[in-house]
Parts: sequence; C-alpha cells; structure tokens
Amino acid sequence: MASATRPDGDVSSVARCHVRHSVSLTADPAVSSLVATDAELVSACARWSAAGIVGIDTEFFRERTYCPRPALVQVADTDGVTLVDPLGISEFAPLRVLLCDPAVRKLMHAHGEDLDVFEVLTGAVPVNVFDTQRAGAFAGHGFSLGYRSLVEALLGVVLDKGETRSDWLRRPLSPAQLRYAALDVAYLPPLYERLSRDLATLGRTDWFAEEREHQRRARALDKRPEAAYVRVKGRGALSPPHHATLRALCAWRETEAMALDVPRRHLVTDEVLLTLARLPVPSPALLAEVKGLSPHVEARYGQALLACIETARAEGTIDADAPIDMRPYAKDIKRLKEIVRRTSEAHNMPAELLANRRALEALVVAVRRKGGDIPPEFRGWRHEVITDALLESLHDGG
Repeated sequence: MASATRPDGDVSSVARCHVRHSVSLTADPAVSSLVATDAELVSACARWSAAGIVGIDTEFFRERTYCPRPALVQVADTDGVTLVDPLGISEFAPLRVLLCDPAVRKLMHAHGEDLDVFEVLTGAVPVNVFDTQRAGAFAGHGFSLGYRSLVEALLGVVLDKGETRSDWLRRPLSPAQLRYAALDVAYLPPLYERLSRDLATLGRTDWFAEEREHQRRARALDKRPEAAYVRVKGRGALSPPHHATLRALCAWRETEAMALDVPRRHLVTDEVLLTLARLPVPSPALLAEVKGLSPHVEARYGQALLACIETARAEGTIDADAPIDMRPYAKDIKRLKEIVRRTSEAHNMPAELLANRRALEALVVAVRRKGGDIPPEFRGWRHEVITDALLESLHDGG
C-alpha cells in the first residue's frame, strides 16, 4: 500500500518496466517466511493456491516512471505473512497463474495501484478480488476508509503508520520496513471474515459482487489512451471543439509517456495541453510562445503536437463527452442530492457510494438533454435502491 511517492500514472505490462537484481531481505518476527528465489516462489504459489484465499498487497516506487517499479509483494494466508522480493526473482509465471485463478480469492485494500503493480510484474490483472475498502462502504462503515482506520474500527487494533514514505527499493530492508509491510496484509483475512458477515446480514453480498464486476469493466475502459482526458482538471471550461482537441492531445501524451516510461507531467503538463487545445491557428511560432512547454519538448515533439491538433481540428469532431454547463440544472442537482442524502441515512450507506455529483450530473443530462438510457452507474443494485426515486424527481420537476 505504501510507496515512496504515488503520483498519478497508469501502467504498462511491458517487462522493461521491471528492473531486477539479486538482493537479500532481513528477517523480522512479524514475517513468517521470505521468498527471494524462483524456486521459493513456485513453492509458495502452490501453497497459496491450495489455500483458496489470500490477502495481498504491494510496495512500489513511481516517482520518475510511468510504470510503477515493484519493490515488494506481501501475502497473508492461514500460515501467516510471506514477503516476496521481486528484485531477486526472474520468473513470475507462478504468481501470474495464481492471480488469474478465479478459484483463489484475493483480499486487497484500495487495490487500484496494486493492480497496476501486478500488471507490470506478471502481465496480468488479478481476478476474484475482494476490496475491503469498498466492502466496508457497502457494510456501512464509511467511504474510502484507509486500511489502518478500518482495522481499528472493526478489529480494535491500532497500527503504526511508520514507514509510509520509505525507500522500498533499497536493500536490505530494515526490520521496521518488514514489520510495516507484513502488517499491511496481516489483518486482511480477519477483515474479510467480518465484512463478509456484515454484507450477508445486510443482504448486500450480491450488491457488492455486482459492484466488483462494474469496477473491473470500468478499469479496463479507463486504461485506454483515449480516456486519459478525464483526468485533466480545467477541461470543463473548454468549448466542445477544443475539448475534442484536448482529448486527442491527451491520447498522444498517454501513448508517448507509456512508450518512454516517463510520468505524463514530465512530458507535457495538463496546463500546457489545455493551452494547446485552445490555440486558434496552431503554428510553430505559437507553439514557441506556449508557457510551460520546454524547449526540449518543443524541439522533439513540436511537429507531433501540431499534427495532433491539426488532425483533431480537420476531423471537425464535436466531443459528445465534452463537459456541459450545468448551471441551468442547479435545482435538479440540489433535489437529487437531497434524495441521495435521505437514502444514504435510510440504508446506512455512504452518500458517495450511492451517487456522487458527477454521476448525478450524467443522469440529469441523460434525462433532460439526451433522452437516452440512464448511465450505467444507476443500473443494477442502485436501480433497486435509488434510481427510481431520482428519475421520479426529475420527471416531476420538469
């Protein structure tokens, strides 16, 4: 869960993102076993596969690269906690098989970046993942609770935050680092047992399973270069044609950053992309005047940036996903937020889990402007809980 720094950035599964060298770890009483060779990994994966359920976490570094650099893998099973040193292992096929086995449940907490690490390490994304953070929200224990907060709230155990900013690539790891890493997974199995009981008692086991599948599909869509524009703050101020240009520029930057394995911001910042998207008539002269665009990037990528802008403009695309001015619908949003608040209290579920502002705006646009299908966020279990009330309010209000 910890890394020296976790800046924004997606993941490529190419092997070049993983740097290997042989190292040794230092033993710690909280660690049941250490895995640092290919043979040890084969044996450990066989044991975890037989167990059928494991808690897993990673430590990594991602400050100067597009891909996270895996530094440690922690696994908890009935035998205790095992730490896997990826820097001393050359063959990760056994781990890939384990991660891809639907018969083995993987317990993780706030697992988004950990999935990226496993994709780099093994070329695969784990299946049958039970995210204890999301499960905690469904069980009424709060939205986006950190691992330590959830452990304290449900298990009464207070964990130290000590090594959150450690250098996990340095060897040997200190006893404090090893203990921190082990504790990051040690309580996933008891959390799972408690949360599974809570979900069953509330009748929300199926809801949570449905949400897991929805998140899996959404992640696959979000990883596409053409979806990178959604992370750019300030895009709401762009006109639809300029937004289409921004979308093309973001896709170019994503592809280039992935190929070079550098952070997006080291290539071209969001602010520069927003400026480029607004250029009236793109030209080398105007490009040279763009604040924040380094001479090096201008010299190396100037023609590519201009070509990207010109292509987007020539296509004349009006981006259907461009932000819409929601000011005329302020009363709609206010009414819907009140329904979400009341439903949240009635079901003891976080309001953010039911529907955030972005989702409510998408619903209003679908009903008021597009007259089409409701957004996917409001299907499934949410349709049962809140969608009908939201739609009724929109129809009654206008």
